[in-house]
Amino acid sequence: MKTIFEEIGEKINRFIQDNKMTQQEFANLIGVSKQVMSKIINGQKATNIEEIQKIADVMNITVDELIKRESKTNVIEEPILFMMKKTNDAKTRQHLQYLDFVMDEMIELEELAQMVRGEMSE
Repeated sequence: MKTIFEEIGEKINRFIQDNKMTQQEFANLIGVSKQVMSKIINGQKATNIEEIQKIADVMNITVDELIKRESKTNVIEEPILFMMKKTNDAKTRQHLQYLDFVMDEMIELEELAQMVRGEMSE
């Protein structure tokens, strides 16, 4: 069962292959590291709205086209997206979006820390 982020990663990977690009070249275009790009392509990183917009721009498609689910069967929805749909309160949705943003930032900080630790041990 695929998450929405795995489906986005597959779309990006197809785009990269179809356009004979490298992950590094695509990462440069959206302003992320190769490590972050790899996690996005593998569906291991929840992309934030700014990254989604940059990805869609590079692929020359709309955000809707990028995030549109390819298959409704065997798909697991990310918890944050599921919760946002279940609430009618705009303030709660805003808090959930902020929480998602903070979690993404924490993941990126951890990745940077791992890179720094790796460089220091060499």
